[in-house]
Amino acid sequence: MKKLLKITLVAAILGALFSYGTLKFLYYKMEQELITYLVLNEEAKKLQDIYALCNGLLTTNPSNENLLSCNSIVSKVDKLSIQIEEKCPYISFYTTYINKLE
Repeated sequence: MKKLLKITLVAAILGALFSYGTLKFLYYKMEQELITYLVLNEEAKKLQDIYALCNGLLTTNPSNENLLSCNSIVSKVDKLSIQIEEKCPYISFYTTYINKLE
């Protein structure tokens, strides 16, 4: 019984150390990407606002020119989201998987 307790205690300590190390590594990498992420995220927010205005304009005046403008903004948003995933992989991983668990 004492042997099982020792094995469980050692496994728990090793698991806690591994978890702590992993979290510190993830935090360090995310901290390095933070400035880039904030700049790209601000640009994405501006494009979101522009798209909201474009969508309202398209609703009130559905012309081909307005449709092309909105599609252009959507393609810029898609390119920007790919750029965020490429330049900030750890923050993207956190926001995609870990943040949804909370």
